[in-house]
Amino acid sequence: MPQTGVLLLQLGTPAAADSAAVRRYLAEFLSDPMVVSLPRWLWLPVLHGIILRTRPKKSARLYQRIWLENGRSPLLHYSLLQTQEVERRLGSGIITRLAMRYGQPAMDAVIDDMHRQGMERLLVLPLFPQYSGTTTGSGVTKVFQRLSRYKQIPALRIAQPFFDHPAYIHALADRILTREPPRSGRHYLFSFHGLPQQYVEQGDPYHNHCLTTANLLAQAIPLQKDQWTISFQSRFGPQAWLEPNTATLLKTLPKQGITDIAVICPGFVADCLETLEEIAIAGQKEFLSHGGQTFAFVPCLNDAPEWLAALTTIIHAELSGWIEQEFQHDPLNLPSDPEL
Repeated sequence: MPQTGVLLLQLGTPAAADSAAVRRYLAEFLSDPMVVSLPRWLWLPVLHGIILRTRPKKSARLYQRIWLENGRSPLLHYSLLQTQEVERRLGSGIITRLAMRYGQPAMDAVIDDMHRQGMERLLVLPLFPQYSGTTTGSGVTKVFQRLSRYKQIPALRIAQPFFDHPAYIHALADRILTREPPRSGRHYLFSFHGLPQQYVEQGDPYHNHCLTTANLLAQAIPLQKDQWTISFQSRFGPQAWLEPNTATLLKTLPKQGITDIAVICPGFVADCLETLEEIAIAGQKEFLSHGGQTFAFVPCLNDAPEWLAALTTIIHAELSGWIEQEFQHDPLNLPSDPEL
């Protein structure tokens, strides 16, 4: 049977919670033209002359608030656990690896290692439920670029975004019902990472995918329309971004009489700076200081058993035809040629 590989793609993380590591990470991340589409002559002087001189020190302090005792970021920690568990569940004969679009483990090195192990078929599964050119698109492009260097390119599949997959929705609903179930007066905020509005206008399906996920999740719990709100966080730069903005809602919801909220970030399958610091720490402080009374943060899917089962189910479906039992005989009953 040909050697099959599964490559799980994540965005990336600094190697350490210090200014130097954060600077290296941000330089790679923000230099990607699929993330920041401004003309290079305009953007790169701003990036290197202003942002990389000021932002790393501030961001490093934020990372220090959430960094784990094992020396890893939560994103790397949980992504590795997910990869290890998927490999165990898929069984022998399938190489399962994690690669980061930015940072370590570096995508080029991971793909090269899989290639050296004799990989003949590769499934790429971006761990971004909702497709965006800034995440899935950039990661897949990087895979194409690396594979193009080989004399023999493996058979290749790119997994479909799983924003509406029943197993993913079930895992999210179970996370909420287990951690912060509905109660009288509680309102749910489904906070997704933001995106410049211009990207959506240019055809990026991310916004529609987020809306679909949010509606399916509300139905699965179930929640009435007045019990939940979708929002978008992590706004960066002067451009118009998707609305409503999470940070703004955390200030204004108490004025609308909503003082008991539970926040979940469905677009992140592993906790990271954007969930643990921006929402669970800073977001909670903002909400309570503006009149909110009760703030609950629902952790990301991380290593929850329901999510690991869902992820394996999604991968199994994408591998259909590759991992099923091979024919034990010639299906056409052709005579064998002793010279071959």
